[in-house]
Amino acid sequence: MSTPVQLYLTRLAASFSSGAPEGDGRLGVALTLADGHQYEAGATDQVPLSSLAAPLVYALALEDLGLPRVLERIGTVPTPDQRHLLDVEPETGRALNPLHDAGVVAATALVKGRGGRDRAARLLQLASSLLDREVSVTDTATRAEEKTLDRPRAAAWLMKSLDAFDADPTAVLSDLARLRAVTVSVQEVATIATVFALGGVHPHTGDRVFSDSTARAVTSILASCGLTTRDPLWAMNVGQPGWASASGGVTMLVVPGHLGLALRSDELDENGMSVRGMSALRTLVEEFELHASDVVSSPLSALRSHYRVDQAPSGTSRTAEALHALEAHGEHAHLLELGGHIGFSQVEALVHVIADLPETLETLVFDIRSVHSISAPARRLIGQWIGHAIASGVDVVLADRTETLLDELVATADESVEVNLPPVHREGEADPATYDPTTAAPQFVFFASRSQAMQWCEQRLLARHAPHLFPQDAQEALHSPLMQHLEEDDAALLESMMETRRFHDGQVIRRAGQPFGGIYVITRGEVVLTGQSTGGRRTRRTVLSPGMTFGEMALGQPGRQPSTVRARGEVTTQVLTAQVMYALQEASPQLAMRLWESLARDAYTALAQLVRETGALQD
Repeated sequence: MSTPVQLYLTRLAASFSSGAPEGDGRLGVALTLADGHQYEAGATDQVPLSSLAAPLVYALALEDLGLPRVLERIGTVPTPDQRHLLDVEPETGRALNPLHDAGVVAATALVKGRGGRDRAARLLQLASSLLDREVSVTDTATRAEEKTLDRPRAAAWLMKSLDAFDADPTAVLSDLARLRAVTVSVQEVATIATVFALGGVHPHTGDRVFSDSTARAVTSILASCGLTTRDPLWAMNVGQPGWASASGGVTMLVVPGHLGLALRSDELDENGMSVRGMSALRTLVEEFELHASDVVSSPLSALRSHYRVDQAPSGTSRTAEALHALEAHGEHAHLLELGGHIGFSQVEALVHVIADLPETLETLVFDIRSVHSISAPARRLIGQWIGHAIASGVDVVLADRTETLLDELVATADESVEVNLPPVHREGEADPATYDPTTAAPQFVFFASRSQAMQWCEQRLLARHAPHLFPQDAQEALHSPLMQHLEEDDAALLESMMETRRFHDGQVIRRAGQPFGGIYVITRGEVVLTGQSTGGRRTRRTVLSPGMTFGEMALGQPGRQPSTVRARGEVTTQVLTAQVMYALQEASPQLAMRLWESLARDAYTALAQLVRETGALQD
């Protein structure tokens, strides 16, 4: 099924091709997004790369020599593409910029043979990397392209006469002609543009074709010396880096960080640009909000939601007193849900949001599961802020499905002398003390899910503001949320019917799929509940500590244990076995009824917590 973008481009191509004869003036348009998705409509025939080779040659020269050395031979001065005039710097003979005639041949001369390949082979290798296919050019095509290089040839000999060009002009022009003769489709031109838009990374292969600095330099040249020198209204109508080729009427547009765009139509205007292509491009820029000055999202767009920890609880079963304590002290712990890309402006905006949080803030959670990228400058700023927050006594908690963004943050901090990032305690570490919520010192902690992070924050709040609710011994632990609904005599009778069971670190206590085996009350240690996500991957759901229960969920449909329970460290439990519960229904039906009532109340309490969490996430 066609997507809205594909349908739009198809209509656009048809609209601007109306009245044009087949193969002459018909519009072709292609789009390649940052995630590699491609769209194409209209004319699809291939044309020579021609003038579009200029930014590619410049990029390869930058990769070989670096910007300072390239600037010795090629400037960055915007200049009109005048047909009757060849311009170089009068004093030095240096080319004014790398896109016009003198600059293209100067950049080509800077590219040398390397790794057993001569200059021509390296240029074709670059084209192969960009087009993701093996490129070859016939001698006939090369000679045909050479015949179009009268102005570059004149520029080469002019610079040669001024001692600003030390290579053989004939050889340089032959190698340049071979690259210009490479045939490309409009879709492939869009992909080349996307490589520059992504900082040098290929959107399909994921390979790095150019360094960040090279991609930035080329994109900057396309913005300052590109089509603004041909079209006086380019900055007003389009406002993005771009370049064009008269051969085939191809226009290439780079939208940094987002996409690459290409259009082609043979009919040209007095500036050597496609008439239909430019008209269609202006429409696309307007419809897709691609202009550099369009404000399509504010710096606060990264902030998806913000709430106190008690407004979206973890779902852990707790006593009424514990829930009341969390609500009373919830202002001390807040969660920010972030999404999309985080750059400098987003970090700056988030810092202001955090500054407006209560002065009593003790713990701040960042849910970054929907964040797809963080720029290097933003990572440095975040690292600095985390270090400052920890030093100020505030816990910083990250929740994400993978550790990719965390690892990037840590790597950036390690490389920067400006960032003093404290060690991060990852939830899966062997020593539970490293992320113990009762530890007094502020902590930098990572969890693989939001619920785990929220549970840790709840424990943190209770440890700081209601430590009396933490069981001090096994007897107190027996007064679990399940027991709180029973009369004292009933609770004592049930306790007398329980049996003690101990488990070693890592031992499976209950396995997912087992039938109901009783209700377990933890009196010492912690257990980890895990289940299976989509695709069969094991995911950790939650950690239970003394005073909490497990096993009762198997009482529901289909009567099976929904998750696997493992001991973390040495664990002691008191178990009301299934056999005892069934016997209780025969021997003391009234007590059994009160027990079932207690189980139901506990289940509805957990359901209410889940509803609150879901509501908070949807607000």
